Amino acid sequence: MIARLLMRLRHRRALRRIEQALRTMDELPRAVFERARLENLDYVQIADELGITVAEVEQHFTAAMLHIVNHTDPVGGP
Repeated sequence: MIARLLMRLRHRRALRRIEQALRTMDELPRAVFERARLENLDYVQIADELGITVAEVEQHFTAAMLHIVNHTDPVGGP
């Protein structure tokens, strides 16, 4: 029971860090990330929707993931 409670607390902290990272992310990387991960769109669909190239989608997605990692890593982030 205590182990389950500790796991829930860790998950909540991780979710708060991810939410904070999304709030502090630049607009285009956030838009790409949300479409890829929350709306399950592929890169071609995202590119069409945002009016950018697939290569730019890849770049912005990479930037978004790095931003999230940098802002959720307990050692390297806030």
